[in-house]
Amino acid sequence: MKVRFNLIQRFVFLNLFWLAGMGIYFGYWFSDELIKTVTRLQSVDLADALQLDVNRRILLDDFDIPPTDPGAEDKTKSIEKQVSGILKPSEYRVQILWGRDRAIWSNRRNLIGTPLEVDPLLSEAFSGLDRAELVSSLSRLSWMWDAIAHGDRIVNDASSYVRILIPIRFSKEQAVLASAKLKSESLKKLISEAPEGAQIIPGVLELHRNARDILDNAVGTVKSIWKRVVVVTLLTFIILFSLFKSAFNTIERQGRQLREQERLSNLGKMASYLAHEIRNPLFIIRGSAQTIEETTDENDPPRKLSRYIIDEVDRLNNMVQDLLGLVKPRLAPSRDPTSLKQAIEDSRERSLKQAPKMTLVPQLDPAHDLIWFNRDQLVQVFTNLFRNARDACRGQGAILVESRATGDGNLQIRITDDGPGIPEADLPMIFEPFFSNKENGTGLGLAIVKHLVTRNNATIDAVTPAATGACFILTVRLAPEGAAEAGQDEAVQADNPAGGVLHDG
Repeated sequence: MKVRFNLIQRFVFLNLFWLAGMGIYFGYWFSDELIKTVTRLQSVDLADALQLDVNRRILLDDFDIPPTDPGAEDKTKSIEKQVSGILKPSEYRVQILWGRDRAIWSNRRNLIGTPLEVDPLLSEAFSGLDRAELVSSLSRLSWMWDAIAHGDRIVNDASSYVRILIPIRFSKEQAVLASAKLKSESLKKLISEAPEGAQIIPGVLELHRNARDILDNAVGTVKSIWKRVVVVTLLTFIILFSLFKSAFNTIERQGRQLREQERLSNLGKMASYLAHEIRNPLFIIRGSAQTIEETTDENDPPRKLSRYIIDEVDRLNNMVQDLLGLVKPRLAPSRDPTSLKQAIEDSRERSLKQAPKMTLVPQLDPAHDLIWFNRDQLVQVFTNLFRNARDACRGQGAILVESRATGDGNLQIRITDDGPGIPEADLPMIFEPFFSNKENGTGLGLAIVKHLVTRNNATIDAVTPAATGACFILTVRLAPEGAAEAGQDEAVQADNPAGGVLHDG
């Protein structure tokens, strides 16, 4: 089965992939830089604290012991004794004192004498810079994630530690005084070639510190920054998604409008053809049937048949009229106030005159009668709604029309009948052209209602009332008090711009 995605779904998936990719890329880079910075800052503080004590306890001639020297073992023990007071194994599990070519001393005996390997970090330390780095079997991003989510995992991971390098510094003056007793030619050369006032660095102290010591500060910093990154990313995604969805909805709405205009254009052509080809024959048929009706006695069968013909011709003529009303050019909304009460009375005459058993019960707000709505179009709206109610009630029932102000400058009008009502599933489609559940319905009446209501900047909804029947809620804009008189004054001024008395001829 082929899965198809719309534009919104494609946008979501593409952004998720993009954000995931960028998150991983920047996560590695960001994690690496952040951890380096945090460990370096902490190690600098640590080096400053240890520097003085280390230099007091480690002597220059500690780096002048060849491995084959008979006193090498004693010297190693002496160095261990000197640094044991400041370098506790519980804090620094690995301790190495590097010379220029090998490990001079370590708390791990097997590391003593290890040749100095090519190491950029050690090279920087021998140049006088305090250095530190995080060493782990995990990637930077994985380590940081585990530090945030599972601190105990990092603490108990023996492969994760902070490597700290502290240069051992001596001034040239001190080194020159002690150089007479040195045996190492390379060490003597280092001292002699150093410029005046320079520091001599014969070795570097390397310490491995437990990762627990950097978790508190590092993880706190990481959490704070990552929270900001996540929040900014989510806000960016939400904003982009909202903009894209709005654009997508606009495009979709415009597409529906174009399709609707195309359909109405086709309907207009068809309606014009029907009006020309059908109406003229219908008038002839109706006129002939009416002549038969007027020239025959009341009880003659031809009179009864002619009545049937007239009714069916009227029904066909109404259908053509409805179709023309749906597709004819849309009128601009009226700027004249219309009386709601009068429009309802006019609609009663048009729709309920032939149904004497139908009762119209208006319960209108007497303080709010004028509304902004084209009068003829409002009469047509009520006429179509009353006809629908009449047909649903089969000519016997009641129609309740209520109105009340909503407090926001609008008037809500409810038209409720006591018929069988509208099925819940049909409510979303009730205003669609050609949708009808009537046996002989055309599906144009409510479509015309929606068309006219929208053109007058109003709204209409079909709802299910608490009792039986159907209910339509029409919301229109209220016209202010005195709007009718103001409209008449404007009409007079338009007819007589000079403001003088109107004259004939």
